Amino acid sequence: MLQLKDDAGWLATGHHPDVVTYVAPGESPARSDVVVGVHGRAKRHRDGTGLRIVHVEDRRAAAGEAS
Repeated sequence: MLQLKDDAGWLATGHHPDVVTYVAPGESPARSDVVVGVHGRAKRHRDGTGLRIVHVEDRRAAAGEAS
């Protein structure tokens, strides 16, 4: 858990050092590191499991077409 300067929120860390989740100051039910960390990790979990594809555009040539 990394607290940002000027009370701007937190960055909840995880297993990979390059992946963090921002938690805004009023977003977590409490300001303790444990509560903010659990909230941030829950947000990350929702992002990883609840996303749905809304558009796919594939500009690759179809098999057999000349480019």
